[in-house]
This record gives sequence, C-alpha cells and structure tokens, in this order.
Amino acid sequence: MSKKLIIYCLGIFIFLMLSITNPSKSDFDQYISSYIRDYVMQISEDNDTANLASGISFLILQSNNNIIKHDNYIIFSRFKLDASMIRTFGYNADDIVILGVFNKFIPIDGIN
Repeated sequence: MSKKLIIYCLGIFIFLMLSITNPSKSDFDQYISSYIRDYVMQISEDNDTANLASGISFLILQSNNNIIKHDNYIIFSRFKLDASMIRTFGYNADDIVILGVFNKFIPIDGIN
C-alpha cells in the first residue's frame, strides 16, 4: 500500500469520525445544565439547589432559541451563549463561546 493511500484513508476516517461525533444543540443544552449543576454544587454543596438551578437553566434554554447560537461546521460545532439576560440583572457577564468536537465541549471564550 502506498503512503499516499494510507494518508488519504486516514484523512477520510478522521473526517467521518468528526462528522459522526459532532454534538447537536440538544447535546449542548444537556452539557450546560450539567455544567451549571456542577458549579452550584461547588459553591453551595446543596444537591437540591444544584438540581433546581440545573432544571431552571434547562427550561430557559429550551424556551428561548435566541440564547444559544449554534454554528454547525459538519466536523465541529460552535455554540455562542448570549449572556445579555444575565447582564440585565446587573452582572458583568461576557458571552460564552464553546467548541463542540468528538462529543466534547471546549470553552474557548467567556469562561474563566
């Protein structure tokens, strides 16, 4: 087998794996709810409060499609979480940008 053919097949395999494991918006909604739950657990150590915050965040995300902007690039997705609702309550919150690849989410802007 020639070296070019191996590289070509490997490239196609990687492209297919990235395409298959590209997360959807519903995957992202679940990720955000879990992230909020874990964060609340860290600061309050109360399971009921964490579940409540997670549930409320999930309902807000499901009810308003303008909060999350989903850009699907076939092999990965970019999610932008609009934090303007949080800013209306007086908090200084930047918009959050998260990259979705291989069914994983990688914060790239707005999360410290």
